[in-house]
Amino acid sequence: MVTVNGVDYQIVDIGLRMLEPKELYGCQGFPDDYIIDHDDTGKPYPRSEQVRRCGNAVCPPIPAALVKANLPELCRCERTKNMRIDYGGEQLSFVA
Repeated sequence: MVTVNGVDYQIVDIGLRMLEPKELYGCQGFPDDYIIDHDDTGKPYPRSEQVRRCGNAVCPPIPAALVKANLPELCRCERTKNMRIDYGGEQLSFVA
């Protein structure tokens, strides 16, 4: 119960869920294959760290628009999917 100006109000949970880290990054314009759940050695980040990093991130569409407006000659290629190195055979392969 909460009392405001002498009137009692009951607070009711409306059942909204928190967004998952992938959803938060998607809302900011990060590509679907953007890696947020582990570092370059494969060590997983906890959910709280993923959310914190999202809050500190610069959403990609903003700098992309700035470069496109100010340096259109640099905008000749499309973004490629993330790649990883298969250390076993020293081959470069695309992340699926």
